[in-house]
Amino acid sequence: MRLAFFCLSLLTIGLKSEEPVTLRVGFFPNLTHSPALAARQLEREGADWHLANLPKGSKIEWRAFNAGPSAMEALLAGAVDLTYVGPSPVINAHVRTKGNELRILASVARGGNALVVRKGLGLKSPKDFIGRRLATPQLGNTQDIDARVWLREGGLTIKVNGGDAQVIPAQNSELVLLFSRGDVDAAWTVEPWVTRLESEFGGEILFEKKDSIITVLASSKSALAKNGKGIAAFVRSHYALRDKLLADQAWHEKLVIAGIGGETRSTPPKASLIGPALGRVIFDAREDDAARKVRLTAVFTRALKDSKDSGLLTGDAPIGPLLESLVADPAPAAK
Repeated sequence: MRLAFFCLSLLTIGLKSEEPVTLRVGFFPNLTHSPALAARQLEREGADWHLANLPKGSKIEWRAFNAGPSAMEALLAGAVDLTYVGPSPVINAHVRTKGNELRILASVARGGNALVVRKGLGLKSPKDFIGRRLATPQLGNTQDIDARVWLREGGLTIKVNGGDAQVIPAQNSELVLLFSRGDVDAAWTVEPWVTRLESEFGGEILFEKKDSIITVLASSKSALAKNGKGIAAFVRSHYALRDKLLADQAWHEKLVIAGIGGETRSTPPKASLIGPALGRVIFDAREDDAARKVRLTAVFTRALKDSKDSGLLTGDAPIGPLLESLVADPAPAAK
C-alpha cells in the first residue's frame, strides 16, 4: 500500500513539474468533430477542458478548416500539431510522404456521412447520375472519395473534371447554397449539413455510410518528435471529454449548438436540427488496443484502395507506420 502511494506521489510530482506546452489543434466546424466544438465552447465559457488536463501555463490554439486536404497541408507544413480529420486525406498524405510523416493518434467517430439528392429527379442508383452534378466539400476529402468510388462502382466514368457525371468540390456553406438553388442535383457531405439539406431544402438521403470511420485524430512524425508528451496528454484529455459527452447527451447537444454559433458567428442552430444530426454520428467508445489497431488497419487499407480507385491517388505506402503512435485509451479512474 505504501509503495503504491509512493509511486502515485512520484507520478503526481512528475506531472506538476512538466513544462507548459503550446498545441495547435485543427478541426472542422461540423458534428463529426463535435468533441472539438464542445471543447471550444467550454473554453468560451471559461471552463477550458483540455487546459485543465495539461501542465499549468499551457496553451491551445484552435485552427478551423473546411475539409481534410487543407488540414493535411497545414499539418505537413508544421502549422498545426494535430488535427481532427477524415481517413481519405490522411491516407493521401501518407502515400505522398512515402509513409514517413503521418501518424494516427486515435479513432474518433463513425457515420454522419451521406449522399443527399433533390426530390423528384428519380435519382436512385449511380446510373441515374449520368449527366448530373454532385457536390462534395473538397477535392480529395473523405466524402469526395466516397462519391467518386460509389459512382465508379456503379459503372460510370468519373474524371477529376467531367466524365459521365460531374463531381463539384465546394465548401459546405457554398454546397448548401448550390443545392438550394438547384445548381447541383445532389451533395455528399457530413452532419449537420446532411440534416440541413434534408429538413430545410427538401433533400432526401439516398445512401448513408453509417459504420464507416469518419474522424480520427492525426499528427505528424515531426510534431511528435518535438512535443510528443504534450500531444499524448491532449489525446488522453480528448478521451476523458468523450466519456463525459457520451454520458450526458443533453450537455453534449447544448455545447455543440452554442459551439456552432460561436464558430460561425451567427445564430446558433435549433435543437430540432442538432438532435437528429448528432444522432447519426457514432462516437467511438473505449476498446482493446489490439482490437483497435486491427480495426484501423482494415479502415486505412480500404481508404487506400478507395483513393486509388477514385483516380485521385497513385503510389503506395505501408499502413503499419501510420498506426505506430496510437495513444492508449485508458480505463476511467475509479471514483
